[in-house]
Amino acid sequence: MNPAGNDVHPRPGEQAGGEPEQGQITGLTRLLELQREAGDREAALATARQVLERARRLPAHRLTVATALRELREELITGELWDEAREVAVETVQAYAALSAEDPDQRFWHALALDELAGIDLKLGEPAGALKAVLTSTGMYRALAGEDPAYYRPELLRSLHNLRHVHRELGRLGDAAGAMRQAVDLCRATRDDDPGWTPKLARALDCLGRDLEESGQTEASVAAMKESVALYGDCPDSEEVRADIHERLGIALNAMDRSAEAVEAAAASAALLRGIGDPGRLATALHNLGICLQNAGRTAEAVEAVREAAEILQRLYDADPGWAAGLAGALGYLGLLRETCEQFERAVTSGERAVSLLERLHASGDGDHGHELAQTLHHLGRYHERLERPERAFACLERALALYGELAQRAPDRFRSGLAGAWVAQSVYLALLDRPEEAVAAAQLAVDLYGATAPAGTEHRAGMADALSHLGDRAANAGHPERAVRAKGRAVELYEDLAALDPDRYLGRLADELDSLAVRHCDQEDHERALPLLERAAAIWEDLGRDGKLAVTLRRQLLVLSCLHRDTEAMTDRLLEVADDPVDAFTTLGEQLIGVQHREAALEHLIRAATLWEIVAMGQPDAPPAPYARALSLMATCLDDLLRLDEAVAAQRKAVEILTAVVGEEPEHLPLLSWALGELADYLRQTGRSDEALGHRRRAVEIDSGLAARDPALHRRSLAGSLTDLGHLLADLGDQAEAEGVLARARLLTATLPEAEQAP
Repeated sequence: MNPAGNDVHPRPGEQAGGEPEQGQITGLTRLLELQREAGDREAALATARQVLERARRLPAHRLTVATALRELREELITGELWDEAREVAVETVQAYAALSAEDPDQRFWHALALDELAGIDLKLGEPAGALKAVLTSTGMYRALAGEDPAYYRPELLRSLHNLRHVHRELGRLGDAAGAMRQAVDLCRATRDDDPGWTPKLARALDCLGRDLEESGQTEASVAAMKESVALYGDCPDSEEVRADIHERLGIALNAMDRSAEAVEAAAASAALLRGIGDPGRLATALHNLGICLQNAGRTAEAVEAVREAAEILQRLYDADPGWAAGLAGALGYLGLLRETCEQFERAVTSGERAVSLLERLHASGDGDHGHELAQTLHHLGRYHERLERPERAFACLERALALYGELAQRAPDRFRSGLAGAWVAQSVYLALLDRPEEAVAAAQLAVDLYGATAPAGTEHRAGMADALSHLGDRAANAGHPERAVRAKGRAVELYEDLAALDPDRYLGRLADELDSLAVRHCDQEDHERALPLLERAAAIWEDLGRDGKLAVTLRRQLLVLSCLHRDTEAMTDRLLEVADDPVDAFTTLGEQLIGVQHREAALEHLIRAATLWEIVAMGQPDAPPAPYARALSLMATCLDDLLRLDEAVAAQRKAVEILTAVVGEEPEHLPLLSWALGELADYLRQTGRSDEALGHRRRAVEIDSGLAARDPALHRRSLAGSLTDLGHLLADLGDQAEAEGVLARARLLTATLPEAEQAP
């Protein structure tokens, strides 16, 4: 069965029989066709009205009227006269409903009229009315397809796609997916006998994948997209749609942390687009590929992909400045990747270029780029920090804060957390600039901003916890230990809640914060409170298998146990088992114990560190000696404090000998050698061997002079100190003339230092 035996509905005049109006209707219908072909829409609309007017004079010929209504409806839609078009569409549906009740051959045209009515309802913002019409027409197509599958299954498939569209307009993604599942089933059943339905099945699966993805059914969505793209592989001229599906598939798989599959899909999209020759889409695909590669831990490859994307976008931008936003986005992400690779200078170059583009876009008012500019400045500040340029980092954050402030004024709920995060970063830079009270104020402002923002889930609480952690650090640095403990305590409470909700993400952060709170208690010499915090942090690190972190926490436990005068043997053995570098672990512990005046315990651990190095060196003759020298120098410090001066001299002399032997091949140790020589001179002077000390003092001055000549900004202060110490030693030895000359040189050099570096 098919409608009237052909694909084209009869013209109105062809159904009028021998009535007097027949000739007029036929002539007007042909005129209407000519006017349409000529593009004279106004005349065509007037003619369509005349056709309907003549048809209404033939009440016995209802099909003629129905067809004339369809023609007028078409012209009204073309002219976007939607209200009148709906009135005519309703009348058309009614006309075909009456006809189909008497003649089953008219059911198709009845269903088609319902489809047209649904389209008009969508244009008028009435999706509920459209849904009612499409549900009815789909049922009719299903019945027709049961009677004549070859002819009507394509119509049923089209109707299911229409039904999906209406459900999506209503936000009913589950029902939209249901319509597409029916479409997929229909296509599968038909494709078994007709392989020509392969593209239709591929399209239905693609649509189903979109609906499932948007409704949060990611696993099912990925399965549908994978089958769709595989089917499209058998279809000619499908490269563009396959590239699109591969791109979406890569994004979905990346969000699911199925990194290897995500990279494969994103790479397939880029390869297809490279072959198509669409540079704009290729740049986007390469950017997405970079994101997937980074998530897969393949950062070097990610850099190359995003660098190529930026190069393509640069060429497009050179020809058309409209590509500025895309280029800025690629450069911004390239900066982040280069930061991950510790290519900080290159990260700065990418970041500064992105900022320049975004500043021009923001100033021109061409789109809303304020947030992106603020974020990029925030990142650029961090790159400068990593390069030890706190002044430039601070300047970047000042600009970012101004932008975030404007954004938060317009949309507080959306941007207040971004403003708070920027203040956290600025607190770090203020601390690096030795402005501790301002750093505390900045961190407190971040906490206050998070507090003023309505809680919006784990991200908000994590932001507040991070701000409180930084407030604790800034307060401790500024000499406010009680405030530091309060802030750190609140941070721990928040991380406790977060770790309960998402342990994979926040359990390690909780352990970090427990460790940090313990340090703050140690600052107040409250080691009893510090110990259980460290024990809990150690248990977490052990459960997570993070031996590096565990070693740091165990070292702090040893420090606390020593301060509490408790047995440390078991903990010492545990640290030996866990530490990747036990020499460094015990040397650092000894240094920390010196700082809290536990010299006997410090000496014990430093001797252990030196012994461990000697054991390692027996098996590895090329083991780097600098760690050994460091342990020996710290041992000398302990021995000096314990008034065991001859032993201090012996330990320090050995450290000097070791450093002297390595600086030829490793000149980076020259500053350490200069310091070690100065310490040895002091110990010799205390034992009454000032003459011997003098040679070491002169050698230290010689080293510092060479270093200062190469990098004055970094080494002038050390040279001034070495000259001062040499001058005092010469004075003690009675060489007043040389002493005065050396001290005068030291004073002159000190006067050239920045005020912050001058001795008080």
